[in-house]
Amino acid sequence: MILLPAAIAVIGALPMGPAPSPLPGLVGCWQVRGTVEGKTTSAIARGSRRLGGRYLLLELHGLNPNDRYDAAIIMAEAGPGQLTGWWMDSFGGPGSAAGKGGVTGNGFAISYDYGNAVFINDFQRDGPGWRWRIDARPTGKPARAFASYRLSPARCSAGAAVF
Repeated sequence: MILLPAAIAVIGALPMGPAPSPLPGLVGCWQVRGTVEGKTTSAIARGSRRLGGRYLLLELHGLNPNDRYDAAIIMAEAGPGQLTGWWMDSFGGPGSAAGKGGVTGNGFAISYDYGNAVFINDFQRDGPGWRWRIDARPTGKPARAFASYRLSPARCSAGAAVF
């Protein structure tokens, strides 16, 4: 009986491994509502595992016909607690950037460097959905809020043209 408390003490003293990747939590379809630079916006998104499950592709399709915006964000595990990403959007080449980040809190953060500014994407679990905040950090200036979204689970529609 004395061995049990000693075993528990040893297990408690062992270093914890890195937190598991939160990327699988984005698989599925999402209703996206929020703001970008103070303007209300809505979109639909779909997360899917690709290339043998090694990557997550998050596709975002804006629903405002007067302000079209689409993005494809590829993310992957890059080592214990580390993540990498590539952002592509409807702005073409100038709207793409490589990113690096890792597991944080109840989610993850990946920063994308565009040369004149770094955009920090922070995803945190929020019940069955996600909170996604993007802060812009222009070179030599303090960070500022750029976008804030709430992702709520949605039904995936078969054959959606945007996905």
